[in-house]
Amino acid sequence: MIEQYAEWYWWYMNQGPDSSNDAGFYQYNLDTYGPDHVYDDFIQNFTTEYYDPKEWVDLFADAGAQYFVQVSKHHEGYALFDVPANISQRTSVAQVPHKNLLQMLFDAADQYQPHLHKATYFSLPEWFHPDYKKYGFGDSKGAAWPGGNATNPYTNETLPYTGYVHVEDFVSDLILPEMEILAAMGTEIMWCDIGGPNLTAEFSSKYFNDMAAQGKQVLINNRCGLPGDFDTPEYAKYEAVQMRKWESNLGMDPFSYGYNRATPVSAYITPAEIVTSLIDIVSKNGNFLLDIGPQANGTIVDVEKENLRQAGKWIKGHGEAIFNTTYWFITPEEGETVRFTQTPDAFYILTLYAPNATLVLDSPVPYVAGDQVTIVGGNMSGSVVPSRLLSNGSLELTISDAVVAADEYSWVFKIAFGGVPSNGTITGSAPPVQQTTNAAGKWSPDWINLVPSVALGVALWLV
Repeated sequence: MIEQYAEWYWWYMNQGPDSSNDAGFYQYNLDTYGPDHVYDDFIQNFTTEYYDPKEWVDLFADAGAQYFVQVSKHHEGYALFDVPANISQRTSVAQVPHKNLLQMLFDAADQYQPHLHKATYFSLPEWFHPDYKKYGFGDSKGAAWPGGNATNPYTNETLPYTGYVHVEDFVSDLILPEMEILAAMGTEIMWCDIGGPNLTAEFSSKYFNDMAAQGKQVLINNRCGLPGDFDTPEYAKYEAVQMRKWESNLGMDPFSYGYNRATPVSAYITPAEIVTSLIDIVSKNGNFLLDIGPQANGTIVDVEKENLRQAGKWIKGHGEAIFNTTYWFITPEEGETVRFTQTPDAFYILTLYAPNATLVLDSPVPYVAGDQVTIVGGNMSGSVVPSRLLSNGSLELTISDAVVAADEYSWVFKIAFGGVPSNGTITGSAPPVQQTTNAAGKWSPDWINLVPSVALGVALWLV
């Protein structure tokens, strides 16, 4: 199994046999397809004959997602949406499969799952677009976006760029118009990649103003060439609370966003890992962008569907401890196995394992004598668990075998904040003073706090 991004197939293949960065793709392509086979030959295999956008958006909803981020164009420059013929013909409309795949997905979301917010991943540069050559950057033997026609790494022949249309300036005549098309289609997050030369400031001013006039809130990430509204650690997450909003992104495949047929079923992220990763990220002010790698025929592999739906059952059953929550400003966690979240109405304790008979929390939590601790989710939701303060101020919860047996993945306990009656006497613990938000957090759409999300990757790397 190749432990590299499958969607970087073209780049790795072109590195040649002597590069430490080719990840085996060069030899694999030679052995499998021969020296005259080039990357663009895969276009004819991208048939999507079983692509069912309704099935996709239904799956997102079943997974508990609140928004999805569809790949609109990756670094190989093949767009999954329609583009005017004087800009590019390297699209899923002009080429096989002759479908506006992105529009179909957006339409299905609007019709069948209208609560889902629609977003698009968009790579600003293209590896081998002839007109990007004057802007090219990076290490040619590492990660780079050099522009200029690719060469066949076996024959050294200069290769045509399928669907190429000459533009005078790649940034103003291709990047900007394509971003404007995505905005017009209704994308609510412009999830860029790589950055590089751009006109994002010009794009964003119109994007934000136009959407505001329609009563809509939108975002851009930190990869568009500007700081953006949130950070995007890739196959990584922060170990501490971040005051600035962030979103961890990774694939269900442990090594790739795109589908890799060599990945065994057992290697895909499990429902338990989805749930516990989500909890950890949310407790530190983050969102979780989990990528699905569909196959070239438009289907999503069974293990991804099954694991998403299993995780979704837990997420929906415990949503009050996840959605519209914020981090506990004193500490997001206790050790490796307990996380905290809060709302204006309650404080939540979430374990990342099946708790022992006694759960002792040494961290300061908003509990006073007389408070009740109740179970959230599972077969005993709403039940009270015995609780008490120890002499050192720690909180002790007594967890029966029945409580453990009543749930899976994570066990969630709730301390409701008390109210203030007309006589001014506080009953139960009072809600803590909330932390202030940063400037971006004051205007960011409310739904950016609704997690998890599902990112979708479907492109020509499906080989």
